[in-house]
Amino acid sequence: MKQARSLFFLLSVITSHALYGATVEHKLIVSMHPLEPFVYIEHGNVTSGFIVDIYNQIASRLSHYQPVQVSSFARGLNILKQPPKRVMSPSGNVTLYHRAHLIVAKTPERIPAFKWVGPLLFDGAVLYKRSNDKRAFNQFGDIRRHQATCVSQRKVADTEIYKKYQIPFHETDSQLEAIQLLLQPKSRFDCTIISLMNTREILASAGYALDALAPMSIQLSPHAVYMAFSAETPDAIVTKWQSALDALDSQGLRLTYIQQYVPFYTEELELMLRDAVDNHSH
Repeated sequence: MKQARSLFFLLSVITSHALYGATVEHKLIVSMHPLEPFVYIEHGNVTSGFIVDIYNQIASRLSHYQPVQVSSFARGLNILKQPPKRVMSPSGNVTLYHRAHLIVAKTPERIPAFKWVGPLLFDGAVLYKRSNDKRAFNQFGDIRRHQATCVSQRKVADTEIYKKYQIPFHETDSQLEAIQLLLQPKSRFDCTIISLMNTREILASAGYALDALAPMSIQLSPHAVYMAFSAETPDAIVTKWQSALDALDSQGLRLTYIQQYVPFYTEELELMLRDAVDNHSH
């Protein structure tokens, strides 16, 4: 028994020494879902887009040369909620791979789940109907009064609006599919929410002209768009990315990259959207 205790103690000392001597390296894997003009994807690879340009500038300043991985939005968020991937080398050194997703609307429900870098921009949502729908929708109560049903992709921000105002809704796998369902002949759907920043692109992708839809006279709250990091990402990493974004912003480059793809996103529009977000949160 005494020999067994001595052997256990010796093994403990050896194991402790190995762990003490090992190094832990932290790395970051970044994902993004297809969403023009934020990001353009060809043959499964991220090629361009204003968020990609901003990311590449930040990554270059931080000597982070990992390409953006293509992922669905739902999968990207689910991976953020998982522990970092842990890889041990033959020498005993450990690498922890943390996750980040490039654009996520920062909603109250999501705030405690992730760490945040941004804002990258401010986006507004517009509630649309078919342009040949002559019914007046001036407030959310009109949607219920007309027994209208909305259709949209699975987005937390949209779902919160529908539930808050008791609007019947149907969820699809993509915004493109939602528009196609709304605009198909004899559609049973009457409305959909589309982001201000990609209305033109998503309609073009669906094969429709911009005037196929008409905006409802209903004011929706804008939101800030951030880069979301997994909760276990070290604060030092998050701080470095935020500092690099702040430096980019101070040089006016963040807004410049956005305007190359979305010319109407002016400094005045951003200030208006920012003020609306601030007023809504107070």
